[in-house]
Amino acid sequence: MDFGRFGLFPLFAQRLDYLDQRQVVLAENIANADTPNYQARDLRPFAEHLAARAPGRLTLAATDTAHLSGTRGPAAAGVGPSPGGYEATPSGNTVDLEHQMIEMSRTSADHQLALNLYRKHVAMIRSALGRAGGS
Repeated sequence: MDFGRFGLFPLFAQRLDYLDQRQVVLAENIANADTPNYQARDLRPFAEHLAARAPGRLTLAATDTAHLSGTRGPAAAGVGPSPGGYEATPSGNTVDLEHQMIEMSRTSADHQLALNLYRKHVAMIRSALGRAGGS
């Protein structure tokens, strides 16, 4: 059964892909912690990632001519400088290992949560279809 057609499953897949990519970026930061002039990087938040992939999908309904339209511009794209404003070392490196390790741990926990939710939704659909166990 192709769960990619049902409600939240495409969103789970996007979230898991996003978290995988974020782990790669954070690992690159840690690997370059001693590289001169290396600037720590991070992905933009997942909400901005979704907004950029589906522009105009969620819009406010103007039920009156006096309503104002939104003025928010397009979301920033891809990988950018890591937020946080950490000081650069004398060699110009901005990687803060403690912060990177915290973010890796947070990303791992988010990945586990998304995976567990995915599994629960699969189990719920199988239960509704009368299939208790495996495929």
